[in-house]
Amino acid sequence: MSDSRSREDEMRCVEFVELISDYLQGDVSDEQRFRIEHHLEGCAGCRAALEQIKTVIRMTGRLTAADVASIDPLIRDRLLSTLRIPRRR
Repeated sequence: MSDSRSREDEMRCVEFVELISDYLQGDVSDEQRFRIEHHLEGCAGCRAALEQIKTVIRMTGRLTAADVASIDPLIRDRLLSTLRIPRRR
């Protein structure tokens, strides 16, 4: 495989972010899964993001309405804006 072909096959972080939900649910093709896992091997930022999302998923079931209501609105808005903006590599 040539260098240009290998670069074309490399997944960018923004593409990973777009596929992360499907990946976690097992709704990606074998080719996508391979590309995602290959990307994760070389990208500490996306590995960290994946672990953070897994933690959020685990914790979400434990949150009560009172927990959410007690979050400072400024912190809540900053968190939401951070989650909406994908990091670029």
